[in-house]
Amino acid sequence: MVIFVFSKFAEKRLRKLGRSEQDRVITKLQEFKSHPDIFSILKPLHNFEPASHRLRIGNYRLILQLTKASSQQVEFFVLDVGHRRDIYQ
Repeated sequence: MVIFVFSKFAEKRLRKLGRSEQDRVITKLQEFKSHPDIFSILKPLHNFEPASHRLRIGNYRLILQLTKASSQQVEFFVLDVGHRRDIYQ
């Protein structure tokens, strides 16, 4: 089971997106919650502390920090949400 916990900043940035983009991100996150191997979808980030992974959803990226990993549960803290041209700056 995968859990995504949003920071206040990421939640605010998600709300600023258009309604269709918000729906797409939320739908994809719900699909990924039951994915058997979430690490096959995520890309690890190097030299981008404190973030550990990124998740691609169309032109939008979620910057994630791995907070808990066990055999039963994986938990990610969503640090930021944004368009691919702006997210890494």
